[in-house]
Amino acid sequence: MRSDPRCPECSGKVSSTATWCMHCGEDFRNPIDADSGRPVQDRAGGKADHESAVDDGSSDASTVGLLVAVFGLVTLPFVSPPGMLVFYVVAAVAAGMYAAGQSSLAGAAARGGAALAVAPLALWTLALFMSGPSALSVGSLLAPLAYALVVAAVAASLTKSG
Repeated sequence: MRSDPRCPECSGKVSSTATWCMHCGEDFRNPIDADSGRPVQDRAGGKADHESAVDDGSSDASTVGLLVAVFGLVTLPFVSPPGMLVFYVVAAVAAGMYAAGQSSLAGAAARGGAALAVAPLALWTLALFMSGPSALSVGSLLAPLAYALVVAAVAASLTKSG
């Protein structure tokens, strides 16, 4: 059973033929199915634009997801606590997969960037639980905080320009 179509940004109810959301004002090509989270199929073409892009290998969200993962793999070691190699690799790949799973380029940039911005803070929190509070100093949090602010700002600016 298919549920009501929803806006991909705010999840407000929209018509299955809507091209913008009356709740948040966001423009989109296809609303999403509230149950599956996948784009609702276009009545004329039979496939949603996102499904066609994935089928022919030209999905922008997948490309953004790959870029987010690579950026995370290159930059996270500099702001991650020592001895967290496996965890930072998992965090970078997870942020990339999360970005790739979005239905729009703007959503992939915004949500992938947000996930990557949170990653070093999560890694330091994990290190705190693994090593104890003596391993953490306020000075050691400056680089992860700066990283989080810069990555979040870049993701926000890419979202606005896209």
